[in-house]
Amino acid sequence: MTFVGQPVARREDRTLVTGRGRYVADIRLPGMLEAAVLRSPISHGVIGVIDAAPALELPGVAAVITSADIEGYVEPFTRPFYKTIPQHVVEATGLIVRPYRAQLLATEKVFRVGEPVAVVVAENRYIAEDALELIDVDYQSLPGIHGIDEALADDAPELHPEVPGNVHCRFEVSAGDPDAACAQAEQRLSTRIVIGRSVGSPMETRGVVAEYTAPGDLRIWATQQRPHLLRTYLSEMLHLPEEAIRIISPDMGGSFGGGIYNEEVLIPYLAIRLGRPIRWIEDRRENLGNARHSRDQVHDVEVCYTNEGRITGLKDRFIIDTGAYNPFAITLSYNTAAHLRNQFKIDNFWAEGLCVLTNKRDNTPVRGAGRTSATFVCDRIVDMVAAKVGLDPADVRQRNLIPGDEMPYNMGMLYRDGGNVVYDSGDYPSQLQKALQLVDYDTFRSDQDRLRAEGRYVGIGISCHVEGSGFGPHEGALVRIDLSGHVVVHSGSNPHGQSHETVLAQITADELGVAPNDVTVRAGDTGLIAHGGGTFASRSAVTAGSAVHEASGRLREKVLAIAGSLLEVDPSDLDINGGVVHPRGVPDVGLSLAEVAEAAAPGPGSRLPAGMEPGLEVTSYFVPPTVTFSSGTHVAVVEVDIDTGLLSILRYVVVDDCGRILNPMVVDGQQHGGVAHGIGNGVFEEILYSEDGQLLNASFMDYLLPTATDVPFIEVAHETHLSPLNPMGIKGAGEGSAVSPPAAVANAVVDALRPFGVEITEMPVTPAKLWRLIREAQAQNR
Repeated sequence: MTFVGQPVARREDRTLVTGRGRYVADIRLPGMLEAAVLRSPISHGVIGVIDAAPALELPGVAAVITSADIEGYVEPFTRPFYKTIPQHVVEATGLIVRPYRAQLLATEKVFRVGEPVAVVVAENRYIAEDALELIDVDYQSLPGIHGIDEALADDAPELHPEVPGNVHCRFEVSAGDPDAACAQAEQRLSTRIVIGRSVGSPMETRGVVAEYTAPGDLRIWATQQRPHLLRTYLSEMLHLPEEAIRIISPDMGGSFGGGIYNEEVLIPYLAIRLGRPIRWIEDRRENLGNARHSRDQVHDVEVCYTNEGRITGLKDRFIIDTGAYNPFAITLSYNTAAHLRNQFKIDNFWAEGLCVLTNKRDNTPVRGAGRTSATFVCDRIVDMVAAKVGLDPADVRQRNLIPGDEMPYNMGMLYRDGGNVVYDSGDYPSQLQKALQLVDYDTFRSDQDRLRAEGRYVGIGISCHVEGSGFGPHEGALVRIDLSGHVVVHSGSNPHGQSHETVLAQITADELGVAPNDVTVRAGDTGLIAHGGGTFASRSAVTAGSAVHEASGRLREKVLAIAGSLLEVDPSDLDINGGVVHPRGVPDVGLSLAEVAEAAAPGPGSRLPAGMEPGLEVTSYFVPPTVTFSSGTHVAVVEVDIDTGLLSILRYVVVDDCGRILNPMVVDGQQHGGVAHGIGNGVFEEILYSEDGQLLNASFMDYLLPTATDVPFIEVAHETHLSPLNPMGIKGAGEGSAVSPPAAVANAVVDALRPFGVEITEMPVTPAKLWRLIREAQAQNR
């Protein structure tokens, strides 16, 4: 039986849904202390005297540390959270990236509300929190920068001397001749589109536990999706060999972003300094103000097109408010530029991206990472063009989509990994047609006028997307058969909901002729495998899946070679079924995997072919040549209450292409979760700051997430076009489903409110914003 492609039940669920998961907050170690972080109450200012004496006198307080206490012991952040940008990308784009230097604890200045200033360690969290209130810090406020216009003003203060003009990164990309295309265009349209700031909101907040038992033994448990990267940072910043550090990422309640956080360095240092285990668990208010902010872009777009709606050129100058520091450099901005043309054949293109510093929380990757903004911009533009030329948006899309017979399609620019942006496989017109058929688009259009006559404002919106997925640089897998014949997989990619334990077992089971239940998958521990990339950028199935596939395939070859020698049968004439190696067509004669493992063991009983290394264990590292491009088309049907601005999503259809589907149930689950996240981004979620840089909605009372009543039943279908870039033809499925919902819903709302002439150029379109837009349109139409 082949297990890949089957809806094998998730093995993780028995543990997780019965409450048997073990999260960082569940870890208890003898003698463990608890930490709490003192954070800046102002967005920009000079730090004077820090008086921690009253806090130190509180019974139960073990330590209070400030920047002065770690100087010389802990290095600051200076390495960005990405690999070196290829030189030819730098030259082709005129890329400028200023130095990155972020504070672990504020020294002379603070640059945002919430920036860590001191850490208290105490016998329990209650005492630590009480001690925070006893620390007196002398702040002198400075003028702050709380928006991109302020940051780029001629008289703006420079937040960091190494970043002149507050522009941390800048680049240009182009393809074709957009200037000539627009000069000759029959029609042109210019607009500004604003993408609001949101925050990834996982079920579990961040946490770190660190234990230093002896020189050379630092163990850390962290809600960290890239444990090998954290190990590298700690080695450099704490002056320890990597061998001395073991990072364990246990069960995690989501992530929605990456990178290394201050607390993940400070808590291990304190464990070394105090010689006792220390735990820090973030509360929700800290999470909303200090974790994974994202989006926050402004696009000034010009699109050129014919009277028939064929887009001939696209120009976009966009700016990202990257906050006080920019640890990901061009990750978000370049992702945006690379995905701006979406599925469309727009051969004349230019974009300039800027990352600008302000006194806000850092702007980091969250599910969709730059692609959500790009898709919103492109899909809104396409609908605007359709309105200008008087055509249905579906027709304009069909006129502009890249034809299936032209795939793979070179978009004429470089990706940030140095490869060309080439859509490697797919059929976008077919994908759109399938989505329109599923939603019964023509019937909806014929019913729409009747519903409006009844006072119901319903609309339909389309969004399509592409997603560069399976990002490198590598991923590792170790596959071993033990002496009992059981198969063990160690992966460098650790899960936080993606079903690694199930899907990687399916891949291994097919290669080694066993059942998935005969395979144990372990991940999230730097002690398991030397190198690991981690889980981000829709890469797990592509990179970890390919590494497991390759390692399992090589192990299969070794098993067959050993069994062939023992059975005196050519290995090419052997099969493995049910954990037994047997001559093809003769299932009753053979060797169990346990017997082969025993023959492969070192020692006097070894019966290996001459020159073969003992043991049944293979390690493989998959290095993708560049990203694969998955894709999807979403269609939303909405109804708007014009009196309140509330909208209801009546139907939601997804047609997804993620290449080979490893487990359809898991992929559909990814689609459901991503759509829910995207609806939140598109309708509810927006981080708001005051004029002096205070976060205004740092609780779920004010920062709204979608609930079960806001998310409709999601109809998911698939089109499968295999990628040629990896051995199984896989493309990513983790993020794309979150990319299209904001645009699909916004387009549907504009369609519903077409009688009023409402236009949407902002994301999210919250009920309050929508109510104002309706009132303004009604006033203009009087």
